[in-house]
Amino acid sequence: MRLRRTRSSHSGWWVVTGGSVLLMLQNGLIISAFGAYLVVITADTGWAPGVIAFGYAIVQLGNGFLSPLTGWCCDRLGVRAVARAGTVVTAGGFALAAAAADASHLVGGIVVIALGCSAAGITPLTVAVVQTMTARRTLALGLLPTGIAVGGLAVPLVAWALAATGWRATFAGIAVVILVVGQLACSSLPSGRAPRAACVREVPAASRRDHDLASALRTSAFWLLVVGHGTALVAVSAVSLHLVPLMTHHHGTSLALAGLTVAMMSIAQLVGQIVTGLVGDRIDQRVLAAVCMVVQTAVLVALALLPGTALAMAAAVVHGVAWGLRGPVMTALRSDYFGIASFGAIMGWSMGLVSIGLVVGPLLVTAMVDGAAGYPAAFLVLAAVTAVGAVAFTVLRRPRRPVSERIAEGDRDLLVPE
Repeated sequence: MRLRRTRSSHSGWWVVTGGSVLLMLQNGLIISAFGAYLVVITADTGWAPGVIAFGYAIVQLGNGFLSPLTGWCCDRLGVRAVARAGTVVTAGGFALAAAAADASHLVGGIVVIALGCSAAGITPLTVAVVQTMTARRTLALGLLPTGIAVGGLAVPLVAWALAATGWRATFAGIAVVILVVGQLACSSLPSGRAPRAACVREVPAASRRDHDLASALRTSAFWLLVVGHGTALVAVSAVSLHLVPLMTHHHGTSLALAGLTVAMMSIAQLVGQIVTGLVGDRIDQRVLAAVCMVVQTAVLVALALLPGTALAMAAAVVHGVAWGLRGPVMTALRSDYFGIASFGAIMGWSMGLVSIGLVVGPLLVTAMVDGAAGYPAAFLVLAAVTAVGAVAFTVLRRPRRPVSERIAEGDRDLLVPE
């Protein structure tokens, strides 16, 4: 049986471009703009700030916890169909939120937005890049998230619209922008499904080498990647939320200087992503991931123990570089180890599991900073967590071929544990 390619690798760069546009819309108009929404909506309605903060948490958690379902849909319906539906749902959520009569209606609209963000977010877009790019895949995975950084440039425009027209009119306008621009960007995504390795005799050897979700879950490589990636996100999320309080409360810096440090860290992350994209296909990605985790561990120790604003700023920049260098490698390793036949489901479950780290990191530090030791103890605990991730990447190895291929090749030694 012949397997049709959904896209040529040449058009894969259009997939990267379209995916970056979708991430730009999501970050610029939703994630990064939530702070401005909080200020304007609470001032206009008198609703508690916790309502908006709760909505922000829903959007953040939705991208991770809904990933298993999103990945499953991508494998069976195709990425383009899933992302198109996601943009429609996101636009509908903004329209509902714009008409909210009370706080519960607003939260309901945000829940709809979260569902749409998951369907048109990082998981399906990563699946699209992996399906369409064979050569320079790591570079493509490094360039895809640049839309997140570019999206931050839209926040001043959102703030201007909020001040000029109010939040309800702004939400209605955002719904139109997401619907129109999002649908155009989705047209660059692959429309077909990835080849499935369901029957040994009906698919060629190249597809039999791909793991399905069940066989991937039985490998130690899947779980070591979850541990390594999840512990990295514990540190990333904690530093993202607590870097400014650390610098202002512990080091006594101004809010402006702390904000500048965050911007420098973001730029360093973007540089790291691009560098990984350029060199990631030529080096051992497992070793790169382990080294980055060691560097992040050292950065957390430095943030905990070293005095002085300049050292804290330097440590934050190094953290951003290591974060950017490691990020694209997570997806590249999964595609190399497990193939693309069931990559959507495998990536979805992986993201669902590692997103636990996004929740644990900030809560862990928040719970510890009120103690006697404060931020130093909290960041030392984070360093211990990332050290576990470094060990996980160090012992990580490519999994054995799936059972289907070994049966096809006459391998009867299938009872030997991995």
